[in-house]
Amino acid sequence: MNVPRRRFLQGALSCTGYLLGSLSLLPAVSRRAFAATPTKRVVAEEDFARIEQVADGVWAVISTPLKDGGRHFTTTSNGGIIAGRDGILVVEGFYSNEGAAWLAGHVRELTGREPTHAVVTHHHADHTRGLGGLRSGRSDEAGPLRMLTTPTTRGLLVGNEKEQEEAAVLPEAGIDDEGDGVEIDLGGKRVRLVPRRGHTASDVTVQLEKPKVVWCGDLVWNGLFPNYVDAIPSHLTRHCEEILGKAGTTYVPGHGDLGDAAGLDSYLGLILDLEHAARKAVEQGTPAAEAAEAYRIPESLGEWTMFSPDYFERAFLAWERELTETQAGRDS
Repeated sequence: MNVPRRRFLQGALSCTGYLLGSLSLLPAVSRRAFAATPTKRVVAEEDFARIEQVADGVWAVISTPLKDGGRHFTTTSNGGIIAGRDGILVVEGFYSNEGAAWLAGHVRELTGREPTHAVVTHHHADHTRGLGGLRSGRSDEAGPLRMLTTPTTRGLLVGNEKEQEEAAVLPEAGIDDEGDGVEIDLGGKRVRLVPRRGHTASDVTVQLEKPKVVWCGDLVWNGLFPNYVDAIPSHLTRHCEEILGKAGTTYVPGHGDLGDAAGLDSYLGLILDLEHAARKAVEQGTPAAEAAEAYRIPESLGEWTMFSPDYFERAFLAWERELTETQAGRDS
């Protein structure tokens, strides 16, 4: 189903536009750190992204928008490809039709077939804006490409009102907002699409059991301080605790390099430390801006690239908003 792009993108750009506007302001060392280190075999690479083979029939797309000091926004989020005997699932629609078409072309090169399914993890435009490009070059014999998301994410996309000339592809609401999710049997590879919340009002993780691989969407960032612009922080903490820490699992974060349980332990430590500081600030009546100004990431958690100095404040504001609303509900 097609909808006017202006309805598709308002709000979806709330994270992306801010992200892209901030990237060019990063110092050179931070720009080089953005998704800079392949950990698996690279099978394709452009200035804007690379594809790493995680296992047989499983690939991760790692976006590199600041490669070599440039600004390459064809794709800006991570994603992936899962190929079974009977079907192929791609993760994310990326930021542009060109980026999604690039991925679809590599699906054909790597597998000799067309994608059968696509999954959108949440409504932000760096993950959805290029959905139409996944159909680029698709043969008539390939059959339909089923694009899936949750009813909440679909509703957020439909309800947007931003002037754009092009038409945007709208995914179907094939994943319930609650419950255990949807399992797709691709033939030798079973993928579970699990509804979650935290980065936005509706997020989805894509979980492959054999081999153990999890596409986290923007619930998880690796080496990059997360954007809390639409966050529900307590849910972010809970779902990250459920997702992370599984030995032998490869994690594909929404942004940054591939990670494993040990490598992403510091990310969980970061959001827990931030939660402690934010809860304390609310209890003491300290305004979010003041608490953010005083906050420092513990050295034990390593270095984190900041897209903008106000990312701390966004996080404290998100916690302040949630905790205040929760208390108001109890008092009513």
